[in-house]
Amino acid sequence: MKVQQEENFQALAERVDRVLDSIKGLPEDARMKAMELKKAIEAFHEHALRKLVRTFRETEEGKELLLKAVEDPSIYAMFLLHGIIKQDLFTRVAVALEEVRPYMRSHGGGVELVEVEGKTAYVRLQGACSGCSLSAVTLKNGVEEAIKARVPEIEHVVMVEEEVASGYLPFHAMNDTGNLEQNGWVQGPSVSELEEVRPVRFSHEDHDILLVRMDRKVMAFRNQCPHMGMPLDGGMTDGAVITCPWHGFRFDLSTGECMTAPHVQLEPFPVRVEDQKIWIRLG
Repeated sequence: MKVQQEENFQALAERVDRVLDSIKGLPEDARMKAMELKKAIEAFHEHALRKLVRTFRETEEGKELLLKAVEDPSIYAMFLLHGIIKQDLFTRVAVALEEVRPYMRSHGGGVELVEVEGKTAYVRLQGACSGCSLSAVTLKNGVEEAIKARVPEIEHVVMVEEEVASGYLPFHAMNDTGNLEQNGWVQGPSVSELEEVRPVRFSHEDHDILLVRMDRKVMAFRNQCPHMGMPLDGGMTDGAVITCPWHGFRFDLSTGECMTAPHVQLEPFPVRVEDQKIWIRLG
């Protein structure tokens, strides 16, 4: 039954996309009227949904039901569409990058969002895009334009080098680290303290981090489900997948991608391993 419901949701979403595509081919006057009707219907739905949410929030039982309802991807998507649920800045930048990935792949490359700090987004170009050719410069400019156009809060887009950009680095000594602490790196536990695919919580000042060891790699994510901001430690793991213990959202620990709502992603931290000690860059 659940599978059928998910297929129905997918079919409904695809139908909306098809109708919107067909509207684009209408004469300008008809297209404007159709889009105005779309906005009017969405405004009506938003008004009703907000009143419904306020009613649920009047009681503790209602709040619990509301949280349970939002676990459904279709309800989450509807609330997100109308601004009832707010995406964090990292997720919004990640969504913007998803729109340029097909173009990047067509040029033999890709892009990875490393972190968002203040008004700056740090990204790493991959594959053919990581060179210094004219085409690479064009792709860099395209990434920057896409982010700034869709997330106006971001004023700077910084292309970081591979050695500090990745969410993990292999287990080997790195002799060119310099003074890590002065460059925003914090020493965490040793690699031996992490069991394979068993997330471990690590806290430093106001940072709460989830560390996981997978296939000779160490990944670090903010210990916070982007759905409702609840901590992920204590969630059940099944292979490389962790399930949020609060609302059931599932995340791939090898990438940070959400399997429940694809536009949601865990926030990664750069990691490096030196002399079997794990270092996480927080600043």
